[in-house]
Amino acid sequence: MAETIPSPAPTAAPALDLVTAFKGAMRRLAATVTVVTTGAGGEHQGMTATAVTSVTADPPALLVCVNQSASMHPSLETGTRFCVNLLNESHAEVAGAFGGKLQGPERFTAGHWAVNDHGVPYLTDAQANIFCLVDALMIYGTHTIFVGKVDDVRLFGDIAPLIYQDGRFVKAG
Repeated sequence: MAETIPSPAPTAAPALDLVTAFKGAMRRLAATVTVVTTGAGGEHQGMTATAVTSVTADPPALLVCVNQSASMHPSLETGTRFCVNLLNESHAEVAGAFGGKLQGPERFTAGHWAVNDHGVPYLTDAQANIFCLVDALMIYGTHTIFVGKVDDVRLFGDIAPLIYQDGRFVKAG
């Protein structure tokens, strides 16, 4: 008869302050990389975001969390149209451009962009383009949570998302 050896007791991680520990936990939360764009006021703006999630399927809605210091934050108010572009694994350059490597309209030189009937720019070869209208917002800490009522969705190609995890881009699977 084999002898059962008890597992060692788990060791506690070194004590961290709550903010540092939370940031470490979020590095372990993989998310599809998106670029959120708007054409508000006739000016194309965009930013890379991973804080995007569905809210409900009926009615279709999603939320986007935007830092209040982001340059496009003032453009996102109730009634503003925007697009969440779900990037595929070939879009690391686009994610970098909209994540701060390029500024303002220069960001739109990375990737292939078109504009819908409402003047909202969208990445033509994104895995999906989710077109929304800001329906509600809530300020929380340093960010604003924008709820977008979905009014159109465009799908393209196979499912091969660009994933952000542990501070870097990785391929799914």
